[in-house]
Amino acid sequence: MVEKKNKGIIVGIVVAVVVLIAVVAVVLVTKSDREETIESGDGGIVVQMDYSEPDVVVEYGDYDTMRAQSKAIQNGEMLGKTVRIEGIVSHPMTKYSIVQEDEDGNKIGTEFVIEGLDEDEYPQDGERVVISGEVIEKSTLYYIIKTRPEFVEVVEENE
Repeated sequence: MVEKKNKGIIVGIVVAVVVLIAVVAVVLVTKSDREETIESGDGGIVVQMDYSEPDVVVEYGDYDTMRAQSKAIQNGEMLGKTVRIEGIVSHPMTKYSIVQEDEDGNKIGTEFVIEGLDEDEYPQDGERVVISGEVIEKSTLYYIIKTRPEFVEVVEENE
């Protein structure tokens, strides 16, 4: 009787390990489909994400989708996903965000960072942009969009 019980536990553990390995493999394969390997100037290899085929697209003027996606990002539900958002740059204090506004003037948005640029090189406050990037965890339970300069397009400049 004890031998059967131990055999069941061992089978259960083996099944759990196999499932875990399968999940890790799927995550790695999915992630690798978006990675771009390039050679750096010093001969090293750099792996960068390719944001050209996003998981989620938010069109300009679609406040409801922007609100839903911003909440999903901020709740960590989009971690590792790629997004393309068209909105307005908002820089009221120390953080840059891409926002949309509804007809009542309510704004919703998500913070972004552009790798390789100083903040004085970012698009200006109030400019309409399209940003494609990856949702990352900036600090514990704090999620933002990370992108590179080639995935930021200014659609409408400030006058």
